[in-house]
Amino acid sequence: MTPNKIQDDKSSYDATTPKQYDKDNGGLISFVGDDALITRQARERYNNLIKMYRIKFKKEKAIDLTEDAGITLYKDNFGNELFLISSEHLVYFGVMNSWLKEKVSQDNILDKTIDKINN
Repeated sequence: MTPNKIQDDKSSYDATTPKQYDKDNGGLISFVGDDALITRQARERYNNLIKMYRIKFKKEKAIDLTEDAGITLYKDNFGNELFLISSEHLVYFGVMNSWLKEKVSQDNILDKTIDKINN
């Protein structure tokens, strides 16, 4: 048994994309080696997903994500400040993004309290 496939019917506009790039990129501009070049808005979305699902991710994947995990600042040839996200963390981003689209419950106050006591 597999979950229903999520199909997006429109492109994702990212207003933080520098003018040298297509804005309908959903925040993913290109690949640089094994890493992905992302916009400021994509980085913010990734960090918001970590805030929403950090404990669930730790329980299910045995990985404790923190803000900006796997992300480094990158300055392109045009002088734009963008970000590189490692291929590993791009996969984590995708997992959490799919949870959001599938309306998977976010970390609740009880989970956050227990996590805080244990750490």
